[in-house]
Amino acid sequence: MIILSRTKLTIFVLFFLTLLLTVRAQNTDVAMAQLAEIEVNNPAKVLVLGTKHFDKTILETENQSELNRLIELLAVYKPTKVVVEWEPSAFKSTNTSYQNYLGDSSLIQTKYNEVYQLGFRLAKVMKHDRIYLFDDKTEYIGSLKDFSFEAFTKYAEENDKGFYDKHIDPIGVAFNHNRAVYKKLGLFDEIVLRNSPKAQKFNALRMHAYEARVGIQKNWIGPDWLGRFYRRNIRMMANVLKFSEPEDRLLIIVGDNHKWILDELFENTPDFELVSSWDFLSRTN
Repeated sequence: MIILSRTKLTIFVLFFLTLLLTVRAQNTDVAMAQLAEIEVNNPAKVLVLGTKHFDKTILETENQSELNRLIELLAVYKPTKVVVEWEPSAFKSTNTSYQNYLGDSSLIQTKYNEVYQLGFRLAKVMKHDRIYLFDDKTEYIGSLKDFSFEAFTKYAEENDKGFYDKHIDPIGVAFNHNRAVYKKLGLFDEIVLRNSPKAQKFNALRMHAYEARVGIQKNWIGPDWLGRFYRRNIRMMANVLKFSEPEDRLLIIVGDNHKWILDELFENTPDFELVSSWDFLSRTN
């Protein structure tokens, strides 16, 4: 009879377990390779550019220079369609304005919205004949009827104090810190940073750390509010589905708090191939 020492026995057992786990992992890898996938020929590429909403300061000389730099870089992506955060119901009036702008660039000199300053100007550089719109002002229904943040906060204070506000202080500190970081940067670098994985992870965490904690198992107003945000973005993605074509190179211009969820939606919709705005902006620059 062979009697193993405790040390040798331990080594033998560990070796056996390692071998067993390796075999199981290999079996799983083989099985995973056999799983079917949904294949779509020539999916539309989509790059979601998260930006801040512009104000009158965008018309200042320095910001215009930074904006020109951004537009030149985005043109390298060679978008076939420029998509902006307005509702499709405004398609006719928006494109009438765009056609007028093509004839006279001075028409947007005093207009500071990013639709004009970024969307119109990029589309003109790319020689596009129209602008595409994809926003959706999703209705407030159920527990959100007659919704206002004042009433929401009042309800939270009266019903969920000590629970809903668990993360509110660290959120505020981080938000103010990030805002200070953005303010130190020029417009170009600020927009690049807003598209970084770290900035987008913060946006996603912030959306799930406060409102979702209000009204649980009561009137559900907090989860319903977050659900409306999801519903709005799903509709926005669906609006893009309506006009996208195979081999399109779509460029979406949207408030950066939408980017994290739109990226997820486009990445998991078979008609699209997501292009990382962070990789494009940081590596192409």
